[in-house]
Amino acid sequence: MDFRENTQQDYFQDDVYSETPNAFPRHNIKHEILTPSNMILDALPADMRRILEPSLKSVVLRKEEFIYHEDSRLDFVYFPLTAVVSEFKMLEDGRMVEIAVTGREGAVGLSSVFSEEHTAPNCTQVSQAGTAKRIDAVTFEKLIMSNERMRHGLNHFLTLYIKQISQKAICNMYHSVKERLCTWLLMVQDRCGRSTLNLTHEQIARTLGVYRPSITCIAQELREMKLISYSRGGISIRNRERVENSACTCYLELARA
Repeated sequence: MDFRENTQQDYFQDDVYSETPNAFPRHNIKHEILTPSNMILDALPADMRRILEPSLKSVVLRKEEFIYHEDSRLDFVYFPLTAVVSEFKMLEDGRMVEIAVTGREGAVGLSSVFSEEHTAPNCTQVSQAGTAKRIDAVTFEKLIMSNERMRHGLNHFLTLYIKQISQKAICNMYHSVKERLCTWLLMVQDRCGRSTLNLTHEQIARTLGVYRPSITCIAQELREMKLISYSRGGISIRNRERVENSACTCYLELARA
C-alpha cells in the first residue's frame, strides 16, 4: 500500500506516555499541542529505541483508508502518532462491527509478529487521519526475537489489546447505543489527542454496527444536553466529565488497564 511520507508537524496531543503507563491522561486537552508520539516507542529504553529507529518510516494514514483486509498478508507494523485505526469484524449480513481501536497507545499488526500465519484476522481501517511510524514486519520480528527485553516489554501492550477485544464483545452485546457512542468518542479522543474529531454520523454508525438514524437521534440528544457539539464532518466533546458519566463502564475498565 502506498503512503505519503509525513510532512505535517503539529497536531493536537495530550500528555505523552510515561515509562510505565497505566491509563490515558484524563484532563482537558483542548489547547495542548505537543510533539506527536507513540506510547510503545516512548516506553522503550533508549538503547532499544536506537536499534529500532533506523527501520522506522514516517507515513500519513488517510481517513477511511484500509490498512489491511481480512486474511491479507501483514507486511508492516504501524505505530500511530496522531492517527486512529479501527479493527472490524465482518458480520454475516455484511455489516462491520469494531472490535478494537488503536491510536498512540498501541500498534497495528503487532499481534502478527507473534503468530505463525502473519495474516490479518480482521480488516483494519483508519478512523482518524494522521501520522504513524511504520516498520517492515519481518524486520521488526527479527529485532524483537533477538532481544528478550524488547519482547518482554511488548507483552503488556498485547495484554491490553486482548483485554480491549474482550471488553468490546461485552459492550456490543449488553450496552445501549448511547453508552457505546459516548465510550467510543472518549476512546478515540484519548488515542489521537484532538479536541475536534473528524467524524460523520454514517462513519460512527458503521463503526458501532447500527443504523445511521439511531446515531443521528442520539447525537442530537447529546448536543441538546450540551455534552457535544458537531457540524458537518466534525464532533467536539464539550463536557468530558458528563460524557464519561453517560458512557458505559467499559470506558473506565479500559482506561484503568
